[in-house]
Amino acid sequence: MTRPPVDAALLEMEPAAPYPAPEHPAPGHPAPEPPAAAGWRASVGPLLAFGGFEVGRLLRSWKFLAITIGFPVIFYLLFLGDHTAGRIIGGTVPWRVYLMVSMCSFGALVAALNAGGTRLSMERASGWARQLRVTPIPAWSYVGTKIVASMLVVLPVILLVEVVGAGFGGVRLAAPVWLGVTLLSWATALPFAVLGVFIGFLVSTEAAFPVVTGLMFVLGYLGGLFTPVSLMPGPLQVIAHILPSYHVDALAVAVIDGRMLAPADWLVLGGYVVALGLAIVWKHRVEEARGIA
Repeated sequence: MTRPPVDAALLEMEPAAPYPAPEHPAPGHPAPEPPAAAGWRASVGPLLAFGGFEVGRLLRSWKFLAITIGFPVIFYLLFLGDHTAGRIIGGTVPWRVYLMVSMCSFGALVAALNAGGTRLSMERASGWARQLRVTPIPAWSYVGTKIVASMLVVLPVILLVEVVGAGFGGVRLAAPVWLGVTLLSWATALPFAVLGVFIGFLVSTEAAFPVVTGLMFVLGYLGGLFTPVSLMPGPLQVIAHILPSYHVDALAVAVIDGRMLAPADWLVLGGYVVALGLAIVWKHRVEEARGIA
């Protein structure tokens, strides 16, 4: 039995490679981006752009800056002369230092509530939230970006109050204490940021400003940010221990006083974040189902 003739051209061909050979970019051209990196860029890029847009809008609003920066600084200067400089609050903390820490907490409260509550209610009324649903950003990013933007604008307010305290209030602290108070005041502002977003989902545009303003002063006064809780009547002291503003201030005072941070303060603040976060998720899903958000 004879074999069929074999074409000489077939013998000269190289065997096929089991996998396609990698393509090498031409000189002067960048290599193609891996699929994983391209996917990460496509998903994270819109989020970063939207986050930068939100922060820029807040910083460009002179009304927002005037309220968030002016309120804590003015109140600090007004209350500075109400007590003698030698008065001690909460262990070994002088009144001027206590007032500075309290106004840092109040400034964080004002910035977070205004960034989330008032502006969010206006966006919902104008239909901006519905327009974002056709963009590539995921649905959860609208709420998450609002909270992050609120936290970002809180930090400069805290720093400004500290500068005023050092320059006009005669506050003198060691560098580690300054750093600890700043970071702690900023981190514990998270419940205020989440509360602001929840208020923005809960109330209408007409009611947003009165509700936010009322909460600012209720949480500020009853939480001991204007007057130490130990000087309040008994019933008000009980109410103060329920509010997040009291526990934010208590943690900062503990840092200055050199005491350990009480776990109860962290538990209360964490409980507020979880409870308000779940309420925001529920409210956002209800509005999405109705085509409102």
